[in-house]
Amino acid sequence: MISPLNVFLIGDGPLAKELAELIRSAGHTLATFLLDEIEHEPPTEMGAALEERLGVKIDIVVEAVIAEPTEKWDAITELDRLLDPEIPFLTAALNASATEVASWCHAPDRVVGFAMLPPCADATVVEFMPALQSGERVIEVARAFWQSLGRTPVQIADSVGGVLPRVLCNLINEAAFALMEDVAAPEDIDLAMQLGTNYPRGPLAWADIIRIEQVVAILEALGDEFGAEQYRPAPLLRQYARAGKRFYPPIVP
Repeated sequence: MISPLNVFLIGDGPLAKELAELIRSAGHTLATFLLDEIEHEPPTEMGAALEERLGVKIDIVVEAVIAEPTEKWDAITELDRLLDPEIPFLTAALNASATEVASWCHAPDRVVGFAMLPPCADATVVEFMPALQSGERVIEVARAFWQSLGRTPVQIADSVGGVLPRVLCNLINEAAFALMEDVAAPEDIDLAMQLGTNYPRGPLAWADIIRIEQVVAILEALGDEFGAEQYRPAPLLRQYARAGKRFYPPIVP
């Protein structure tokens, strides 16, 4: 076990919010920069905005910027400029590999990748992806950090999307094509997948939890990385992402 850390979390969407809950519940001190919560504030340079929130001691950075690749680059490069090179960066390798993210940094050995998707409370593992440049000390710190959150780090090769996000986003994409082609209604697509595979929920309901624009961002990153037609987002997914639309109405408590 590691002692409580001072964690700086930057991200967007449900994954960032759920990671914040996990980090707090593990007893770590948390400072956040959630892009969803600042998007309606007056425009400001990323570096200046970050400097305002970096007045506390930081032991580790967790980055989960998924929807906008340019914002991910801005966040990583500014934090790399502002923070001591010894501070580890844990990057969500969902729209860029850890090795690519490390290449943006003056201290590339500080970067280690991870992959997981909401709902994080259901996950007992986290996919753990050292970059080609990752330092051994940083790898061990990152491994201990995930263990402190009650998650088992399963080490895999560094690759955009990891395993679960890559497979799940493909399932969601195929389900969206089926819906677009009037194969079945959303409820029937999800029920068929739940009963046929024993998944905890159907792919379209899962897309709503992850957030559809983040699913599209992951698929686009996979397509850019591997150049495969199989990762082309269904037109319906793109339209829903642009409109901020869901497959199901939100559940009101």
